[in-house]
Amino acid sequence: MIDQHTLTRLGGIATAHQLRAAGASSEQLSAAVRAGELRRIRKGVYALPTASRDALTAVVARGRLSCVTAARTYGLWGGDDTRLHLQLAPNTRAGPRGGCVRHWRPTESHEELWRVTLADCLRSVGRCADEETAVAVFDTAISAGLTNPLALRDVLAGTPANVRARALLARPGSDSGVESIVRQRLQRRGHLVEQQVHVDGVGRVDLRVDGVLYVEVDGFGFHSDRQAFERDRQRDAGLGARGLARMRVSAAQVRRNWPAVLRAMDGILAHSVNSQGARDQAGALACSTY
Repeated sequence: MIDQHTLTRLGGIATAHQLRAAGASSEQLSAAVRAGELRRIRKGVYALPTASRDALTAVVARGRLSCVTAARTYGLWGGDDTRLHLQLAPNTRAGPRGGCVRHWRPTESHEELWRVTLADCLRSVGRCADEETAVAVFDTAISAGLTNPLALRDVLAGTPANVRARALLARPGSDSGVESIVRQRLQRRGHLVEQQVHVDGVGRVDLRVDGVLYVEVDGFGFHSDRQAFERDRQRDAGLGARGLARMRVSAAQVRRNWPAVLRAMDGILAHSVNSQGARDQAGALACSTY
């Protein structure tokens, strides 16, 4: 009998040795292939029919998914690079070419045939991706509890200095890569950015900018259900009821029209500063005439 749990745990692809260790015989493997329950994708390697195309491509090429391609499989930010990233051993043949980025590096050994370890994934992202994307991957890994700032620095200890420097830019608090990108861009601009700020009666808000502007960032899956939509509107109403400056931006706005986001943000911040200055001046006058 084929152990479906073992196959699922391994991402839908396993060696004959792994399946035999889980109790399958050679005859059962052959029968499963004939019945269409398994695919034999290369000598001694089997896959479920539901195994992803990218994973199959990697295994056929005797490589593993790497960099941002692997990051997505770990539930992390993958940026806008849709090319297939493969990590191949230095002595491996050329492998696929079209739309593929090949990383010729030794690969940490582990039981999954189709993707690199999380540590190898983070190292390849640090070397290959642009800084903003790399930091967003690191941020989402930290927020997901897959690593922490100190462990991340240990993982990247043997990498070039510019890669290690990117680890120092990573922060907890970004529930999505889009939030991380907003944080990074605002901090580079000189703004004070706080993340996951608790507001009494409202709950957590994604970002607070310069202590006065509360920003909610809607990710790619935003409004995936009615309850999420209602929660968003309740937070907006709660912030408005408290007279707090607020702004909601979408992933599409961040990716495609960032200058417009900045213009709107600058306008709100300027208005908030002027309003606070007027309140302070009124308070000083009230005190002087008391």
